[in-house]
Amino acid sequence: MPISYDQESDTLTVTLRPETYESFELEACDFSVLIDEADRLVKVTIANASRFVARALAAGVKIDEGPSVPPRQSGMVWYDADSSMISAFGYDKAEGVLEVAFHGTGVYRYYDVPLHEFEGLRDAESKGRYMRGHIIDMYPYEKKRGR
Repeated sequence: MPISYDQESDTLTVTLRPETYESFELEACDFSVLIDEADRLVKVTIANASRFVARALAAGVKIDEGPSVPPRQSGMVWYDADSSMISAFGYDKAEGVLEVAFHGTGVYRYYDVPLHEFEGLRDAESKGRYMRGHIIDMYPYEKKRGR
């Protein structure tokens, strides 16, 4: 089962069987699947896959054409968020960079974020409320390139 990762586009592709003439594609969010005429899964593609790839590599999955170490910023530590606004966030203490994966709008990178603001977000009961009151429009940011 070939698994390949394109670091430039941050896309992971898992090919399960050869593509046929009668295949069709389904897409949802950052995932797409290719199904053949017998309703068998042919290929899975994941966009914005760096977190997924890092976890797969850490679990020992071999990825063809992939990085030998998890793709991540130096020192970036990620946390899953139980939030209707945020799916996950990561913080690089040395760089003061906070990355936030918002449901539906993508990943944003905030610069010059002090440790106490990250800790406040990490410990906040409402991640969305904390983001709106303490991070959004308070620090310089950019949207990370997606697909």
